[in-house]
Amino acid sequence: MTTQSPSVPQAADAELPAVLGGFDLTDQAGYAAGVPYDVFARLRREAPVFYHPQGRTADGDGFWVLTRHADIARAASDPVFSAQGGGSRAGGGSHLDDLPFATLAGVLFAMMDNPRHDRVKKLLAPAVTGAVALGLSDELRSSAHHLLQSALDATGPVDFVDDVAEPFALQSIAVLLGAPRADWPQLTAWVHEVLGFIDRRTGEIDEHSRATFVEMQQYFGRMLDAKRADPADDLGTLLAVGEIEGDSTPLTAKEREANANLILITGLEQPRNTVAGGVLALAHHPEQWQKLRADRTLLTSAVEEILRWNPPNPYNRRTATQDVDLHGTLIRAGEKVTLWWPSANRDESVFAEADTFDITRDPNPHLSFGHGIHLCLGEQFARLQLRLFLTELLDTVAEIRLTGPVVHAPNNKHTVLLDMPVELVPATA
Repeated sequence: MTTQSPSVPQAADAELPAVLGGFDLTDQAGYAAGVPYDVFARLRREAPVFYHPQGRTADGDGFWVLTRHADIARAASDPVFSAQGGGSRAGGGSHLDDLPFATLAGVLFAMMDNPRHDRVKKLLAPAVTGAVALGLSDELRSSAHHLLQSALDATGPVDFVDDVAEPFALQSIAVLLGAPRADWPQLTAWVHEVLGFIDRRTGEIDEHSRATFVEMQQYFGRMLDAKRADPADDLGTLLAVGEIEGDSTPLTAKEREANANLILITGLEQPRNTVAGGVLALAHHPEQWQKLRADRTLLTSAVEEILRWNPPNPYNRRTATQDVDLHGTLIRAGEKVTLWWPSANRDESVFAEADTFDITRDPNPHLSFGHGIHLCLGEQFARLQLRLFLTELLDTVAEIRLTGPVVHAPNNKHTVLLDMPVELVPATA
């Protein structure tokens, strides 16, 4: 028997269903305690295709929640579920709340459907894969070395996010984009304060965060102009002058600038939080850190387990472009569907002892880079970054000791670590 989605609840009757245990997936504040893995485990067992009421969404719409690995992988691969929008919906995008079409939805390649999405991805891929990515290895490792050495030389604890993970990620993406070194301090200041157009600390949009986002957009307009005048072998130049093949509509100035901004944000945010989250996992599981120190052949599987354990994006949203039956439940055209990657990565039907951090885990079919059409463009570069950083960490650090409370940002779109005070004990020669 096929069931249909409930009508969109009104504010007066939008009580949370019991299966959520009082946790509202739309409430940013709830994520200040980290990812709600207990909620996702309950949803996988009891309501794997679940309709969440409107909660705190700005547009007042409910949305479907998928939590099982197989269902998420299917939806991520099926073009019926659009990253742009569809059905009767005027907006779209990958966030819970609709973004206006042709402003961000349909302009950012992460919110773009095929065939244009794949054509843009093909244009940009040479700057983040293969020999180009490997050619940055020495610079990435040197950056990790200097940052870790500064942390080791410090008198007393350091904040691992502010002092190591964030500058490492910023320097990496700045090199990839070809941003001038003279601009790095300004870029660092911007991304330290905001995540996109949201204040990093509060999870809210305010006048300062809006103004900062506009400044970043204007910066990338100027940077792309400079790349057009003086092209180089980097991602920024491809964004500035590259043209997509097989499409009669050339890239617009808006697409070029918006995607440069997106690449800075995602290229900074995801490795920033993956590196910090990985080191936090190793600090919480010192026996795993010592196992890795004793056997570096485990480095590849350790990278994958860190990625599984700490996916940088809790969810991506899609829009159903036609009616879809999923396990006897009808998802109507135009309805929002959310794919919760952390839940997929803890699915007991796929991962043995899914709630155990195990650097020897193999196979490890995590979905931290997404799946299907929108598999992350930078997955190869991200793995390289994490591997090089861990190699330098192994060379220089014997123990990772937390010295104070770890603070997460109130953000349901990115898994963001704000404060992570640590003492790094140096390795002896």
